[in-house]
Amino acid sequence: MTASSRIREISKKLLQFSLDEEGRVVDGKVREVLESLRANPPREHKLLLHLYLDHIKRELSKGVAIVEFAGKPDDEAIESLKQKLSRQYGRSIEVELHENPDLLIGIRVKVGDDVYEDSAATRLRPLVRALS
Repeated sequence: MTASSRIREISKKLLQFSLDEEGRVVDGKVREVLESLRANPPREHKLLLHLYLDHIKRELSKGVAIVEFAGKPDDEAIESLKQKLSRQYGRSIEVELHENPDLLIGIRVKVGDDVYEDSAATRLRPLVRALS
């Protein structure tokens, strides 16, 4: 079932009601939106709730950097990365560390839909293409 443009627009407005001045999702505001929808369910409320949930998930993922590494970076490097990402995205970014032995050497950082990678595989890719 596809969402009408009206339902998509409403879901985006509900998301805006759920954010604070700095663009972060606020639990209390989300509860208020859900209570309001429960009290006055619109047509296609299930679809609206699914779209709203997708928007909330996407917004929450923007505040978390998933850092995959082959060899664990030191605390100073992690703090530096956290500060740089916070400046770049204009919001506080939390860091989740995940070991990934498939990287061999390097690091991959995912913030929302953005992926930054500096690994042996990414550096060797142009060489492989040139030799193919």
